[in-house]
Amino acid sequence: MDRDFDYNLKIAEYIFEIFKSNLPVVWSWGIDPASIQVINLGVKFHVQGFKHKGYVQVVYNEGEDLFEVSLISENDKTVKTTEHIFLGDLISVIDDAVEKTDNYSERICQEYGIVTG
Repeated sequence: MDRDFDYNLKIAEYIFEIFKSNLPVVWSWGIDPASIQVINLGVKFHVQGFKHKGYVQVVYNEGEDLFEVSLISENDKTVKTTEHIFLGDLISVIDDAVEKTDNYSERICQEYGIVTG
């Protein structure tokens, strides 16, 4: 059953409060602020990460006090869903799915033209 918008907005704000604990990592996902949507018990937003370009949907499971993260393609197909995520793991689970690659430092240098020597 859908909750009213005000309740869902509070859940979305709660999720973004968690994101504020590590803004540099969250910013690295390339979130489009105009794409942020309040959804039933969560939030959905568009990202431009190294590993995933599309949408991320974060839903709060009230009964378990845990989160569910879904990666959604540009054509609205669910690519992957991870359930039972603890609050302290939420950012790293999203980062691993959206941005973090095995050669992350090298990718950053290539993307931004950083010369190391």
